[in-house]
Amino acid sequence: MVMKILFLLRNLSLRTRLIVTFIVLITIPLVIFGVRYYTISKNVISDIVQRNVYELVKKNNEIIDTKLYQVTENILSFTIDKDLYSAFATIKPNNDYNIKLLGDQVSKVMNKYFAHSLDIYSAQLATSYYTFGSTTSLNTGSGKNFIPAGGFTGTKLYQIANEKDGKLQWVPTYDFSDMFKVNYMKNVNIDYRYLFSAVQLINGSYFDGVDYNTFADDIEKPVLIVNFKEDFFQKAFRNSIPIKGSYFLVVSKEGKLIAHQDEDELANQSPLPWVNDLITKGSGTELIKINGQNRIVCFDTSMVTGWLSVVVIPPESLIGEILTTTKTYIIVLAFILILISIFISLFITRRITNPLQKVMKAFKKTGEGNFNLYIQEEGSNEMRVLIQRFNEMNEKIQILIDENYEIAIKEKEAEITALNLQLDPHFMYNTLNLINLISIENNQDEISEMIVSLSTMLKYTVKSSKELVTFKQDFEYLQSYIFIMTKRFEGRYQIEYNIAPDLFAFGVPKFFMQPFVENVFVHAFDSFKQRGLLKISCWIEGDIRFFCIEDNGKGIQQEQLAKLLHPDQNSIGIYNVHKRIKIIYGDNYGIQIESVPDFGTKVTIELPKD
Repeated sequence: MVMKILFLLRNLSLRTRLIVTFIVLITIPLVIFGVRYYTISKNVISDIVQRNVYELVKKNNEIIDTKLYQVTENILSFTIDKDLYSAFATIKPNNDYNIKLLGDQVSKVMNKYFAHSLDIYSAQLATSYYTFGSTTSLNTGSGKNFIPAGGFTGTKLYQIANEKDGKLQWVPTYDFSDMFKVNYMKNVNIDYRYLFSAVQLINGSYFDGVDYNTFADDIEKPVLIVNFKEDFFQKAFRNSIPIKGSYFLVVSKEGKLIAHQDEDELANQSPLPWVNDLITKGSGTELIKINGQNRIVCFDTSMVTGWLSVVVIPPESLIGEILTTTKTYIIVLAFILILISIFISLFITRRITNPLQKVMKAFKKTGEGNFNLYIQEEGSNEMRVLIQRFNEMNEKIQILIDENYEIAIKEKEAEITALNLQLDPHFMYNTLNLINLISIENNQDEISEMIVSLSTMLKYTVKSSKELVTFKQDFEYLQSYIFIMTKRFEGRYQIEYNIAPDLFAFGVPKFFMQPFVENVFVHAFDSFKQRGLLKISCWIEGDIRFFCIEDNGKGIQQEQLAKLLHPDQNSIGIYNVHKRIKIIYGDNYGIQIESVPDFGTKVTIELPKD
């Protein structure tokens, strides 16, 4: 599949490629911009909406706190009301008539503080023998002040009130039938199924202008119960967060569910481990996993009850509609820009490709042998230059065709000359071999050896045309040269070799040692009275190859020594070797010459190992 796509791309016309290129060049930045814009928009909008939802949660919590704080103030006022203490001063628990009269008095006091509140579901003043209510004097099974006779003292409400001994305490939402153990009401549809309450043991006192008065020791201290329906929180939160899929809940400091948008959750009372961290933090916004899904959670703690109000929002619903609009805008914009790019690319490519098509047709005709074509120059400056060069090319090709026959004849002549040159060395080799055979037949071994050395030198000189040869090849040539020279001056010279075998496989410039050896025989040992010594040493040290030619001849004067490596001197061979080494290996390598007059000369050639 990939190969087919690559094949199609390779075979697209220039015009199509240009159009595709324009579209790609516009699309890629647009996609990058769109993704970046979408991401930034998503984050910004999400932050704004989260802050707004968080502010709503805080505002709702403040409204709830205001209402509950007012109730708290009324409870405080009720607990120090003079009429309440006066009524209980005359109570007779075993006298029903007395209780009835006392109930009316207590109800009037309670109505003064609680009857006007629309948020309070009911208010009760409970004892072991009777329950006084703020709105209903009769404790019937259908009244909202109903508490089963003798059932109050065994409840958790009573236990909490007594433990706090006069301090107001908020009791989380409970099932009425479970709290008061009235099982027959579990399946009855009652208005006060789920309640949360504020309870306080009346253990205070009032000031009559002279002294503080309290209940007599023999009077049972009543417990005030102010009840709220669970929908108290529903009214505050239900319509304030208009985000699809969101819901609210209220939990106590212990993590117990107090209110939930879905009332069935109150009966379930499943543990909510994810709220523990929120309770610790108290207020803010978090992104957490609930049932394996990411959810944005805005939360705030009530200053009155200490309970945590929480709003849970699906991230996709938070900014879904806005992001859908943003996506649509980006897609429409991209589509418009792509259309514009297509029209622009069509216009530009037409301007580019029309002259090219003319040139291509001209090339086709030229390929068929028509070199008299002339194309009118048009298009961009580059295209006009191309057409101009094409016209010039055709003219030159025509000239070359005319000259082709003459060039072909010259090539044939050069080929014949080359063949003749190959015949000359071949004749020389045959002649030397003939002389060698005659020398051997006449027992002239020395002459035979010199002819063999000369033949080796000749073959090396003629056949090897490469710039670099193996050291073994060049050294064999050098040995042949030295052999002939020592035979010429037999007995006057001593030759010593100290060659590292590893060097023979390395490449070296052709004839790189021969000029220095030749100088030893021609100059150093010229008119030399003593026995001459020529020492050739070659070795590897680190990454450098060293080739050293030493003699004990006449030496070189210092002023002459300084001029040896310059091209204007007679030592052309030495300069040639030095220059070739610099060109091949670089300026870090070359020749060093040391000489002391009447003591000898030392030439060191340095080449890299690699």
